[in-house]
Amino acid sequence: MLKLFLCLKYLRKKKIVFLSIVAVALSTALLVTVASLFTGFINAISTSASDYLGDIVIEPPVRFTHSDKLVEKLIASPDIVAASPALTASGLLHLGPGNVRAVSIWGINPTWRSEVTGLKKSLLRQGDLREAPDFGYKNSADSCFLGVGLVTAVDSAGDEYDLLAAKDFLGKSVVVTTGTFTAKDDSSPLATAKSLSKKFVVSDVIFTGVYDIDQKFVFMPTKLLAEMIYSGDIPLAPADVIHIKCAADATPAETIAKAQRIWSDFANDELNWPQFYIAQTDVITAVQKQSQYIAELGKQMGMLLLIFGVVSIGVIVLIFCIFYMIVISKLKDLAIIKSLGASPATISGIFVTFGFIVGITGAAGGIILGFFLIDNVNAIEHLIQITFGLKMWNSSVYMFDSIPSEFSWLWAGRFFVFASLASILGALVPAIVAARTIPAKILRYE
Repeated sequence: MLKLFLCLKYLRKKKIVFLSIVAVALSTALLVTVASLFTGFINAISTSASDYLGDIVIEPPVRFTHSDKLVEKLIASPDIVAASPALTASGLLHLGPGNVRAVSIWGINPTWRSEVTGLKKSLLRQGDLREAPDFGYKNSADSCFLGVGLVTAVDSAGDEYDLLAAKDFLGKSVVVTTGTFTAKDDSSPLATAKSLSKKFVVSDVIFTGVYDIDQKFVFMPTKLLAEMIYSGDIPLAPADVIHIKCAADATPAETIAKAQRIWSDFANDELNWPQFYIAQTDVITAVQKQSQYIAELGKQMGMLLLIFGVVSIGVIVLIFCIFYMIVISKLKDLAIIKSLGASPATISGIFVTFGFIVGITGAAGGIILGFFLIDNVNAIEHLIQITFGLKMWNSSVYMFDSIPSEFSWLWAGRFFVFASLASILGALVPAIVAARTIPAKILRYE
């Protein structure tokens, strides 16, 4: 009780102690904010990967046929609710005179893909409709979906797309060009490149919030893309990747082995592929597909936390200086308390408890401040942009159209403990000095 009374008395009388509380709070807020921003960014990448790739991805080394049969076999498993094949190619998009863009072209079934990914909710025209999305638009024969960044530019000041202008692009015609290599024959010993251009009507615009998809992707019916890629006979249901959606009660990690087995049986029985080709097929989760990038982000977060953690060691030095000043100024009080029978442990406990109170108070304040910053990070970024004309978050650099604002309570708990222990450590040496006070020397001339 005596320790608590003296701690509160010193806290109330010595205003300089609030400087140490503020230092602990600012250091904690800095570390929590950095950790939360990186954690939120990593989680956003994982979520977006699942949102546009599904839960599991099957990527064979070459294109294959009869993808519709593979879909039937996959959804027959109780752990898989949907699967969507995709035929992919690279090409050019002609938007008008002098306006040509390099694009990634995906041939898809929009109904199947909406069951696997978040395609439907990203469509500007069909996103709010109850029906499944399709490529049809006002009786147009050949239609496609374009990323919003292909039909409207990003506002450099606000870093936002003009969605009204994007909707005005619906119904307009564009030309897609892609190609392939023709096989060698007797008349041509070398493979030759062949290109094909086709006019499409824009039936919908995709806005996912992921920069690369919004800026580079064109979606069209698989059959139309196959006609552009293959010369001569078009194979049945060609594809080069399969995206899978797991059931609600099944995790991708649990389902991936079943998907691998279904694919192996299909490739062996339906495609007559050798085991070498089958073994080369990647069957991975969407998160694993982004694992290398996520790992690099984790390293950067660790490096920043290490740097800021080293800087925060200055808080320990600050607490040591403040508490040492208090000990020196209160030597007479400590000598009187000790002469009345207080043990060295009691005297040192006063300042250790004092440091603990400073630590938990500052850490709690830092977590509250960090939560406020993360919860309002996009509003703060917008305010800085309006006030100083400085755009701190650019979707073309950071992938997403807004800053992920997910507070990490796990890291907050870790830094709360760290800040409390650091404050106790800073108070430890002054506590030992106070405990070694000799009343006779201090009170000799009093």
